[in-house]
Order: sequence, then C-alpha cells, then structure tokens
Amino acid sequence: MKSTSTIIESVPHLAAYQPALLALAILCLVVLVQNFLTAPLAYIKEQQAPGMLLGGDHSMLSFRVIRTYQNSVESLPAFGFTLVIAILIGVNALLLNWLAAIHVAFRLAFWAVYYSGVGKVAGGPRTLCFVGGLTANIVIAVACVYALL
Repeated sequence: MKSTSTIIESVPHLAAYQPALLALAILCLVVLVQNFLTAPLAYIKEQQAPGMLLGGDHSMLSFRVIRTYQNSVESLPAFGFTLVIAILIGVNALLLNWLAAIHVAFRLAFWAVYYSGVGKVAGGPRTLCFVGGLTANIVIAVACVYALL
C-alpha cells in the first residue's frame, strides 16, 4: 500500500514556512469570501449592475464592497508570487513568516476599515492599512532580490 504525504512532509525545508503558507491560504479564503459578499452587499439593492462600470462613491456600501474586492484581487498575486519565490529560494523563514502575518493583518484591517467607511477617503486609516500591507509585501520582494544576488 502506497502511503501519501504532503509536499511539506516530503520536503522538510518547507515546514519552517508553514505559517507563511497559512497566511497565504487565509488571504485566499478572504478574497473568496469578499467575492461571495459582492452579490448580497452590492447588487441586491440594485445600486450596481453586474458587468458594468462601478457607480457611485465611497459613501455607498455597494461601491466600497466592490472596490475592496477589486483591490484584493489586484494585490493577491503580487503577495502570492513573492511569497512562493521567497520560500523556493530560502529567504529566512522567521522573517518571511512575520512579514506574511503582518501583510495579512493589514489586509484584514483594510477590508474592515473600507467596508465600514471609517475615516477619510485618502490619507485615513484605510490608506494606512493599505500602505502597511504593501510595505510588508515590498520587504518580501526585496528579500527575494537580495537572496538571488
């Protein structure tokens, strides 16, 4: 009988990166939940039309829901790819795990702040959350470049 194992069991080096991979899985789940929430929160009141340009402004929950999802879809690949590259080239696991957790924490805060409509449209808490997550992602990318030189 053939035993099955995970890639983490097969490649012990990867076990150190399990927290970073968990962070990526959580972020993927969040984006999927955001996608699911666009229908009841943005389209039921017919404030937005599927497949059409986004209407309204930040005062409308439907606008903020779709913009949050779009922003998440735009930022997820950059995070996912830099994270996978960092793992493949052996960036320090402790550093990467912390940066991944920080990135996800800022993205979750971004989601909560944007949905709630708290603060100014630009330069407020939403911007700070976005910049915090982006900065963590940039540090991961810089660590990748550094490791490859």
